[in-house]
Amino acid sequence: MKRLSYAAFALAFAALPLHAEELTVATAGDQNMVDYINQYLGPLFEKTYPGDTVRAVGTGPGDSGSQKILERFDAQAAANAKTWDVDVAVVHEKFVGPMVTKHYLEKYRADIDTGKLVTRANARMALGTDVDGYVMPMFNSQTAIAYNPDLIKTPPKSYAELADWVKAHPKQFGYNGIKGGASGAASSWAGSTPSAAAMPIS
Repeated sequence: MKRLSYAAFALAFAALPLHAEELTVATAGDQNMVDYINQYLGPLFEKTYPGDTVRAVGTGPGDSGSQKILERFDAQAAANAKTWDVDVAVVHEKFVGPMVTKHYLEKYRADIDTGKLVTRANARMALGTDVDGYVMPMFNSQTAIAYNPDLIKTPPKSYAELADWVKAHPKQFGYNGIKGGASGAASSWAGSTPSAAAMPIS
């Protein structure tokens, strides 16, 4: 495999002029990130580049998942490895700066069609480090409530109303856990009220 050159805090499969039999993606995050790559993004890439395959490897949620990827890169750099075993990395923002300053990443965003669509400031400056051109943001965690308006005619409009709704409708409300993802962690910040939540939708 090619030495790691397309690591970023988001996937940029379309940017890869790589012709390997297998493209390895290391991703921090819950199992849903591995599934998203293996079941959705990977097949899109494989359709665009017949003969190539995509395999995602999960390193776990939160900062520790990104830390494992950085440590892997550090180890391969220290060993002077000519080829690295990761082609694309999905990591949290705070780990991109060290990866850029250690010269682990390739500046590629200007070479992809979607690169011109980037507007986020943290795609240029990530926590004080100039990462412009090295990263392609995938998403930023959001805090939202989803519900089916056919089933819920008057949805809660405040956290207090949401808490009352949950008590009045046992087993009809779900939310992300606070250990595995940023949107779940937002719930604890919001006062122990779930953030990325789902009320009945079908």
